[in-house]
Amino acid sequence: ACAARNTFDNYEEYKMNKKIANIKSMAENFRYLFRELYFFRRGSVFLPFLGSGLQMLLSLVAIWIPKMILDRIQSRSPMQELLLCILGGCSVLFGVSAANAVLHNQISCNSQVLLFTVLKRKWEEKMMDLDYQRFTSREGKVRAEKARNAVSSPNYGVVAYPGSVTELLENAGGFLTMGAMVSMLHPLILVILFLLFGAELWYGSLSERRKSLLKEERAGADRKLNYLAYHMRGIREGKDIRIYSMTKWLREIGAEAVAGKDRIEETVSRQDFRKMVLNGVLICLRSACAYGYLIWQFFQGHMTIGEFTLYFSAITGLGSFLGKLVAGYSGFAEADHYITDLREFLEWGADIEEGKIQMEEGKPISFIWDQVSFSYRGTDEEGREQEIPVLKNINLTIRAGEKLAIVGSNGAGKTTFVKLMCGLLRPTEGRIQVNGVDCGDYGGEDYRKLFSAVFQKSGVLPVSIRANITLNPDSMQVSGRKETFGKEDHRKEEGMCRENGLFQKEREQGDREVWRCIRLANLEEKVRSLPEGLDTCLVKRIAEHGTELSGGEQQRLLLARALYKNAPVLILDEPTAALDPIAEHEIYQAYNQLTEGKTSVFISHRLASTRFCDRILVMEKGEIAESGTHEELMARGGRYAEMFRVQSRYYEEGQVFL
Repeated sequence: ACAARNTFDNYEEYKMNKKIANIKSMAENFRYLFRELYFFRRGSVFLPFLGSGLQMLLSLVAIWIPKMILDRIQSRSPMQELLLCILGGCSVLFGVSAANAVLHNQISCNSQVLLFTVLKRKWEEKMMDLDYQRFTSREGKVRAEKARNAVSSPNYGVVAYPGSVTELLENAGGFLTMGAMVSMLHPLILVILFLLFGAELWYGSLSERRKSLLKEERAGADRKLNYLAYHMRGIREGKDIRIYSMTKWLREIGAEAVAGKDRIEETVSRQDFRKMVLNGVLICLRSACAYGYLIWQFFQGHMTIGEFTLYFSAITGLGSFLGKLVAGYSGFAEADHYITDLREFLEWGADIEEGKIQMEEGKPISFIWDQVSFSYRGTDEEGREQEIPVLKNINLTIRAGEKLAIVGSNGAGKTTFVKLMCGLLRPTEGRIQVNGVDCGDYGGEDYRKLFSAVFQKSGVLPVSIRANITLNPDSMQVSGRKETFGKEDHRKEEGMCRENGLFQKEREQGDREVWRCIRLANLEEKVRSLPEGLDTCLVKRIAEHGTELSGGEQQRLLLARALYKNAPVLILDEPTAALDPIAEHEIYQAYNQLTEGKTSVFISHRLASTRFCDRILVMEKGEIAESGTHEELMARGGRYAEMFRVQSRYYEEGQVFL
């Protein structure tokens, strides 16, 4: 019995703490959004309060004017006085209605402009600034999707919060005002209406909590549908879809995803339907009690026709405000949940402390891996979370200026090795020292300046070739002018610059290093063949005069980008995977020049390329299986020698398959 009592007490304490936490969260959300509104447009923070006041005034005017007119008709007032009353009442009603409409429209406009100019930008910046390890985690994807839903629409989400606050205030004010008027009729009527209202409010709140429990499932379903929507219509995927006749299969996948989304939305709809039915029953009970008493009072002769109309409108208005207050609270709670999703995402990761040690410029870079292991959280076949090891007990010293190659089968941990080295991931165990200092002691931005990298999956931006290489906003400007992606005004201004010789001189001075990197990446011939050269915009769908690069050309462009950064550490993760054999051979021939004075790590499945490196690591199942030069590993006759012989025999004379 004592144990059961303690369990009950703990549960009650848990519920109380949860309620307190919800109230604190609502207060923080209110403070957060109205602070954003204040910094965006200071006067806009007062609009919801002014709007609610005007709406309450409009409601009072709307029910008071008929009373005044009917009382004058009943008392047989002069026609001039009656017309003056009608004209004055209509004028006041029109003026208050117009002011109310303008104010509410301004609230809506401010909310949408805030959404598109501030909140969406904050979400996008957070997506770019978020710690990479958290960004790629399952939790990160869920948080990002929930926050994206909060700012994705001009009709719902965070944008609805100012309007929902306005609606909540005006409905609460209207409810209290009409309640005060009804209490003058009979206090018991008001008590009954309050009890019924409490039941409606309680169930509305319960319904919203149940719907909020489905938010993560809805986010997961939306993420799946968005992925299918964007990737089933892409140019790259279009070829495979047609060649392999994937249309029917993809339709089935899409139908399954839609069905999953429908199942979740059906649960939400059932909850809304139950709430709607209960609200209808409660409204009927409220109306029966209030209107029955009002009709009885009128036939007893205790009120005039004007008072009957006034109280009738007040009771109707009270019921309307009750319904709107419940619906408004539900809408407010939903918008509040969206702000919680956005705010928690924007604040997520602030607990990660970055080091403050600055790297000495110009100093060669060496690395020491001390018992480094890395795991990520995954799920087993039964859906239980578990740690999945990727790298195990890596002990390694990379000397300053060393050219290191890493080979191994898919899933051996090569790319994870590179991400740990670049600081994108943090070791689960052990530490990585850079020039004798733990890499975590360096500032994140300062540490990443050490690296130039070409990863397996990287993209180009819809800007000029020059800007894609330099990744610098200043490179999009010529004489203070922004690029215009090859439009007519761009060409006219460029022609004017050429006429006075300033344009050519400036480009020659600023682009010398860009051309050097393009030349080293073996892309010069392609760029010079383009009519606008370095000014050519990529991604033809975006730029009218743009161009599309082939896979190999994109990879060479990314290599030129890495070389332009001129960082002391060069990471090349399968940099020649999309190149033809001749282009690949030319890159290998220039490898010593590309990595001169740098510490470099080269990952490749083509073992012939590793012969240019000082040392080769063979990785298997997250561990270093072999280490040495090409000659040493071949003489050892281990895994590397076996892979090399398998690859090389297809290139030996008489064994080339056509």
